[in-house]
Amino acid sequence: MRMDIDVGEVGRLLFGRPCRLRVALWINDRGMRRFYQSEPPDEVIPQSAAGTELRRFVHLGMLTEHREAGSRRVYYETTSSPLWNIIVAAARVMGAAR
Repeated sequence: MRMDIDVGEVGRLLFGRPCRLRVALWINDRGMRRFYQSEPPDEVIPQSAAGTELRRFVHLGMLTEHREAGSRRVYYETTSSPLWNIIVAAARVMGAAR
């Protein structure tokens, strides 16, 4: 499947900050389970940066964002984006280093 996304933009959005790979690996390790914005631990991503970084994954089409009526919680679900293959490969490369 060919994606019409600028490689420079994907690279900047996906790996422009160290916490992006850490949070992507955390999401990947969870499988396809839904999670809420403040759920990633601080050692994965500072809570002050979580919303911004998760929205980048939404922009890339890797996550969908859900807000429930009457609740302030923001939930995310992974998509079937082929960009997750990059994270799967990174997880294999990182192996025991995590």
